[in-house]
Amino acid sequence: MPNNRTDDQNTPAAAQDRKKAASPKKKKVQQLGDFRLLKKLGQGGMGAVYLAHQLSLDRKCALKVMSPTIAENKNFVERFIREARAMAKIEHPNVVRCYAVGEDKGVYYVAMELIDGSSMQDWIDTKETLDIGDALHVVIVCAQALAHAHKMNIIHRDIKPDNILVTKNGAVKLADLGLAKVTDEDQSMTQSGTGLGTPLYMPPEQARNAKHVDLRSDIYALGCTLYKFLTGTTPYKADSTLELILAKEKGKFTPAAKLNKSVPEKLDLIIDKMIAKKKEHRYQNCGELLTDLLSLGLENQTLSFIDADEKVVLGAATPSSVQSSAQTAAHIQEKTVTLPPKSSRELGREQQLRKAQESKGIWFVRFKDRTGKEQIKKMPTDQIHRGLATKLLDETAHITKNTKAKWVSIGTVPEFRQQVSELILEKEKGARKTEMKSLYEKIDKQHSRRKWWRLIENYKNGTVGLISLIVWLALIGLVGYGLYVAFPIVMKMVTG
Repeated sequence: MPNNRTDDQNTPAAAQDRKKAASPKKKKVQQLGDFRLLKKLGQGGMGAVYLAHQLSLDRKCALKVMSPTIAENKNFVERFIREARAMAKIEHPNVVRCYAVGEDKGVYYVAMELIDGSSMQDWIDTKETLDIGDALHVVIVCAQALAHAHKMNIIHRDIKPDNILVTKNGAVKLADLGLAKVTDEDQSMTQSGTGLGTPLYMPPEQARNAKHVDLRSDIYALGCTLYKFLTGTTPYKADSTLELILAKEKGKFTPAAKLNKSVPEKLDLIIDKMIAKKKEHRYQNCGELLTDLLSLGLENQTLSFIDADEKVVLGAATPSSVQSSAQTAAHIQEKTVTLPPKSSRELGREQQLRKAQESKGIWFVRFKDRTGKEQIKKMPTDQIHRGLATKLLDETAHITKNTKAKWVSIGTVPEFRQQVSELILEKEKGARKTEMKSLYEKIDKQHSRRKWWRLIENYKNGTVGLISLIVWLALIGLVGYGLYVAFPIVMKMVTG
């Protein structure tokens, strides 16, 4: 007899439960090599991050554990280990240190310095924007750290607020230096866990092909980060990665000074140059960038949003560099910048840059800004060239070496004559195109009107011609009829 009873033991759920009961419970990993895992701190695209304790040196650290899925790619693992070892060679006060890299129980990990603070993304989420002094402080420190890494042929490739950490006493630390390179090569931007976070800051050439980037890609991302600090938004936004890439390749974005009126014109120009769509138009290295940023003299010596009795001074993150809050105001007033020791080559290059800057000369420029307000700014020659190139300045600007001297049109000065001429020519071409377009539209309208007039004229002429023809035919008919009637009468008169 067939059994019509429903047996719960034969359901898929029951079978799954039996399978789980039969298999031994997977034991949770508590230790990897020399590191005991204490608690999970977060999850990223590469894997999980744990608070760990290094037993041999009796210290806490952050342990990044590679996810099993990524670890299946042996080429990736090899590059990951290679880049982690390169990262471990970087010794800079503003770079998160790498302690160790290894494998245990088939799990790959990298141990890093534990930072007792928050990321700049956390601070932006709270404050929305930074004041200019704090924003420049953070960016200058990052540029110094990047300059050091670039000398070692290490490119970050993932500069963004999430990867900039700040300790409780205000030391800025750049994280994931070296590791980002490997991650970008093997992970898709659309993969779960990456989203649009990284593409918002990366340059267009990296978005197209992550393998064909250089140090100028880091400068672009740092420029987008500075823009975010000052405006609370990124230069480019889109609903998809493809739309974002296309927008970046067009290179049109709202200037930071338009969104934040406190951003000075020179800083706005620096940001424009950092995030130029073509890398040959950007700063070619961090040394050039630092020269322009430090020349502004607007950076804070310590971060104002850090609430600590002792804060780290710009340029150093060692314990000897901290100062009390009472000392901070006086130190900021003095505007002295404490920088890490520089090599003779760096000092020689800076001296050459200073001489080149002095030889280019300083000018006073009178112009109208984007809001239409007249401004008078003190600018070096190279900044004026950039202003003309980005159309922040035009042929209506006037220039002088001394405000008490006569102002002359910028196009009459030999240094700028060629560039101004090209700018005027470009405007004339644009105006000519507009004028020709208007003329063509006018001719087209006239042609349309004439066409209608011709139709009416032809109709009128045809009507008049028809009437004339009828009249002439009527006259001919009358004449013929008259001859027909008169002919018999005339013949009778002749014969009679």
